[in-house]
Amino acid sequence: MVTANVVPLEPEATAIDTVFEKLLSEIVSGVYPAGVRLPAERELSRQMSTSRPTLREALRRLNEWNLVEPRRGSGIVVRPYRDWSIEVIAAYMRYGKPQAMQPTLGRILIDMFAMRRAVVLEVIRLTAGRIPKGGTHGAKLAMARAWSLRDQPAYAREDFEVMRHLVEAAKFTPGLWLLNRVADIWIDAASSLRFMILAPPDYVQIHTKFFDLLERGESAAAVAHMTEYLERHDNKIVETLQLMEKP
Repeated sequence: MVTANVVPLEPEATAIDTVFEKLLSEIVSGVYPAGVRLPAERELSRQMSTSRPTLREALRRLNEWNLVEPRRGSGIVVRPYRDWSIEVIAAYMRYGKPQAMQPTLGRILIDMFAMRRAVVLEVIRLTAGRIPKGGTHGAKLAMARAWSLRDQPAYAREDFEVMRHLVEAAKFTPGLWLLNRVADIWIDAASSLRFMILAPPDYVQIHTKFFDLLERGESAAAVAHMTEYLERHDNKIVETLQLMEKP
């Protein structure tokens, strides 16, 4: 479920964070479009009232996200939209001004629901038959924590913790690391739009049955159960977003 009335608290920004965010916003919003060279390091540090080491670290982060690249004889050049990394998505929600060939912000959010659901369901499919007896214990505790935080911003991260425990119990390390990345991106993007992800009313019942199916070794039924649950609840939100997209 999604509502738009609570903004999660953010940690205090460092000088590097501030410079990084400023440059990030200017690139994503089109102040510096694709193919444009950023001002020389000395000039850019002067414009941003920051030290050159701080600026270099901010530029290094931008390079990690495929937003810019150093080119011999050309300095730091902004890369095209199609090359950007998935980590940019929250900033795109905050600052993006989509061009004619780019999706709207609402379309991106709808697609994020689909991406999150696809990843989670595929991880469930790959791990459901590998969870040992008693392997759902940590997930059950995480579910209880998530439910206790169901009307708070921290719910979303605890909800991902349920799946992390299951994947860890199955010893599926690539899936665990993938979930970590998806969780960070999803929560960051939702926060950037001042959305709060809330637990649906049947959260506990659905997960309790899911755990029971896993403990009984009924992996196919467990996958089908969670597929129906995620599609049903995500579709309700997507329908609302689609209505918002209409002119």
